Amino acid sequence: MRITPSVILAVFWLLLLGWGFHALLRRHLRLDDQLADKEAQLAIERHARAVAERALATAHLSLCKLAKQQETVRESERQRIARDIHDDLGQNLLALKVDLSLLHVSTTGAHPLITKKVDCMIGNIDLTIHSLRAIINDLRPLALEAGFVQAIEWQMSEFTRMHGIRHELFIDPAVLDAGADRECETMLYRILQESLSNVARHAHATDVAVDLHISGSKLTLKVKDNGIGMPAGKNARGCGLAGIKDRVAAIGGSFAIDSLPGVGTILSLSIPLNESLALH
Repeated sequence: MRITPSVILAVFWLLLLGWGFHALLRRHLRLDDQLADKEAQLAIERHARAVAERALATAHLSLCKLAKQQETVRESERQRIARDIHDDLGQNLLALKVDLSLLHVSTTGAHPLITKKVDCMIGNIDLTIHSLRAIINDLRPLALEAGFVQAIEWQMSEFTRMHGIRHELFIDPAVLDAGADRECETMLYRILQESLSNVARHAHATDVAVDLHISGSKLTLKVKDNGIGMPAGKNARGCGLAGIKDRVAAIGGSFAIDSLPGVGTILSLSIPLNESLALH
């Protein structure tokens, strides 16, 4: 058989195509191996991420439980202090008032200056007892004994009476059926107390509106005033609101403040009832 140049050229092209095909096959196999390695590495990273997320969720739940336990201990300590103040200091003040009243009766007409001084002392004791009762109520909200809604209504009435700031109060009837526990109600009461205190001290407001309602599975509280708002670049007045944020976050809730200078401030928070109850 005669080997012609065309045959040689054809063989050359066949060899070249074979070599190219072999090179492409090797490259394809190498890419498959790299892809398999990447997929294996991605699977490992996904598993590690899932483990980290579960650990983070567990740690968050543990921190929430710890924060709730701390709040429970703090509330128990407040009640103990309030009880001790009432039983010891309160009773001593009442006894002192009785003694001064008897002294006042026995010295009436004896000397005007003595009578006037005793009257002044009795008045000071009355003011002290009044202040003491306010401190006890702050430590242990007696208004909650009458019910959560009644306590909120009383708190708003007292706020208007003491500071002259008009108020509007809306409480969703569904709040009564929300199933919130006593600790949650106490926390909301204290948050509202702190919010109103901030309004009275800083807002220079003439009106405040409080809205407590159920939205889905969340209990939402909004406090809105028409005051001077907050200075630009600040998101809280003092450390009180930071404490509110921490307490709300501890039971998986959300907290926000919307404020512009000269416009007023809206404080809003939402507490997931189911999650908060699950922390017991």
